[in-house]
Amino acid sequence: MLLEGLKNRPVTVWGNGIEGQAATVFLEKRNCVVTVVEDPVQIPFSGVIVKSPGISLYRRDLKTAKQYGAVFTSGTNLFMEAALLQPDYRPLLIGITGTKGKSTTSSLVAHLLQALGNRVALCGNIGDPAINYADRLSDYEAIVVEMSSYQCADLQYGFDISVILNLYPEHIDWHKSHEQYYKDKLNILTHRSPEQAVILNSCDPLTAMYVKNPENAIYFDALNTIHVLGDYFYDGTKKLFKTNVVPLRGDHNLSNVCAALTVVKQIGGDLVRCEEALKTFKPLPHRLQTVAIKNGVTYVDDSISTTPETAIAAMKSFGYSHIILIAGGFDREQDYTALASFISKEGVKIVALPQTGSRLAEAVSEAGGEAVLARNMEEAVSKAAAMAHFGDIVLLSPAAPSYGVYKNFQERGDAFAGFVNKIE
Repeated sequence: MLLEGLKNRPVTVWGNGIEGQAATVFLEKRNCVVTVVEDPVQIPFSGVIVKSPGISLYRRDLKTAKQYGAVFTSGTNLFMEAALLQPDYRPLLIGITGTKGKSTTSSLVAHLLQALGNRVALCGNIGDPAINYADRLSDYEAIVVEMSSYQCADLQYGFDISVILNLYPEHIDWHKSHEQYYKDKLNILTHRSPEQAVILNSCDPLTAMYVKNPENAIYFDALNTIHVLGDYFYDGTKKLFKTNVVPLRGDHNLSNVCAALTVVKQIGGDLVRCEEALKTFKPLPHRLQTVAIKNGVTYVDDSISTTPETAIAAMKSFGYSHIILIAGGFDREQDYTALASFISKEGVKIVALPQTGSRLAEAVSEAGGEAVLARNMEEAVSKAAAMAHFGDIVLLSPAAPSYGVYKNFQERGDAFAGFVNKIE
């Protein structure tokens, strides 16, 4: 393992964000001489380089450094190595990924395991870097790691339990193609051993296409596994409890609960006891979050939505309510045909934001729907409010990333809420 040979050695950390800072602390505890660089011109062409997740594996300067002999790794890999090097005891390692739902599902798994009396850490892409727990492994019985595609791409070790929720086209700017994105996402399975479990969504077509004949796979959302039928959760033919205990909106979130319950079952937890635990789960912000009700109009922040599929799922969660959708953002060459068709068919009105706004509005118009353009979020909220009537829902579900205008989806959601709260 790389970690065994790093003590007292020079190491370069590329990136000084939250991941880079955590890696620096970890390495300095091991008496490594750490050099932190942010300018790619400064990366060495030799030695060990700990790369932050946001830096694409497919950059030309990174490939050149590899050709000259530099060895790249990540904070997640160092965390996994530290766990695997534990001589006596280590916690169960659970890695959860998917284009959508991974934050909610990771939080659900941690919440349910804690409610069942386990000492659990939640980390990874959801906020706190996994490497922060490398020196506290004995404090926990399970560590739940949310894994982004960036973190999966260069993962060199298998989790005890790996969960793949779904695959949709995403992140073409980092991965360079949708095909490469899928392969990088599924690298979470590359290094798993036969005794390590993989949990898959039986209803996701792209997962089925790219994960062929997985050894010892466990599925959810199938009739013989944990699934929803009518108003109840089932484990095969065994009725568990009603779905209305879940404080989350939408069928996609019921699927996330099925995935979380499958993890609980895999480690021997009591599924029946999860009923009460689910009642106390607190939904994450910017995920179908009601931010205000103004003049009888409900304003909902679903800024986490960065794909057409998630925007459709968000609208479906409101049933037959009349919706004014605010959508648009950074263009990742996503196909808006299905979204435009849904908007037109369901009579949804749309206020479209740059960059993808003009393309989305055109697709909606061609499908027979109604779309207007807005130059920015303030104008979009103003136009949506003017279009809305008592009982309507104004839904921010962008179907695109936030880059170019906002640094992340959280900032975008906060901007939406800020302008909503100014409505009189």
